[in-house]
Amino acid sequence: MNPDAGIYCAGPKRQRQGTGRDLSGRLSAFRWLILFSSAALLLALGGRVSADTYIYENLEGQRLITNVPSSEKGMTLIKHRRDRSTRPRNKRKIIGYSYLFRDAEGISHYTNRKASGKGMTLVSRRPIYYYGKPRSGGPAPVLKVLKERIRKYRHLIMQAARDTGLDANLIHAVILAESAYNPKALSPKGAMGLMQLMPQTAKRFNVTDAYDPAQNIRGGTRYLKFLMERFGNDTDLVTAAYNAGEGAVEKYGRSIPPYKETQEYVRKVKGYMAQGMVAFN
Repeated sequence: MNPDAGIYCAGPKRQRQGTGRDLSGRLSAFRWLILFSSAALLLALGGRVSADTYIYENLEGQRLITNVPSSEKGMTLIKHRRDRSTRPRNKRKIIGYSYLFRDAEGISHYTNRKASGKGMTLVSRRPIYYYGKPRSGGPAPVLKVLKERIRKYRHLIMQAARDTGLDANLIHAVILAESAYNPKALSPKGAMGLMQLMPQTAKRFNVTDAYDPAQNIRGGTRYLKFLMERFGNDTDLVTAAYNAGEGAVEKYGRSIPPYKETQEYVRKVKGYMAQGMVAFN
């Protein structure tokens, strides 16, 4: 480790028992003076070379503190202390909460309101986050616009859920991830409409106008139903196949393909489902 690279301090981890040797004696008082003087000078000059602090331990048990990461042999990283300026931040902004209630008959109800009717039992409360950009491209809509779009197409989604037996939250989650409920969305790859149907997929499920919301949702949900039957109702594999194609899932042994986009897509859809998208209606 190079002391000139940044603030550097050395000292023993502890006194070894039974040896009678104090490891602190390894450094002379003069060296300590030089090290701490250099550290003080660096700080006095206005300069924090790096915001993070790294604590290493060498083969002799000495603890070394620096603001520069090391790849030197024999050095083991004990702790990495992040400064506030470099600490990862959760960029997802909470914009509300989704409440799951269960009625006396055992039927689940999602809502974005705390209060519910008599006989309703609160099962869970989950945060609703601001959503990222859809796959179709373009910016994510503001919350007000998003809610308006969801309300506009909710009845079509619920009807498709009843026709196919799919979870309405899965359909909502796929539409949110694909187009953010934009019926005119067109991706650079040619995917169209609310559920971003490719031309061959639209033809396969008898969709003549992919920009017609009713046809698009009907075709997209039929494709999801087909995937559910093919992959044994495994939602992860179904969403992976919706993104990358069923052939890709089969190619990798009926598992999520190792594509970064697909793996992120599966995580995103699962997250949206967990929040209960029908809470926006």
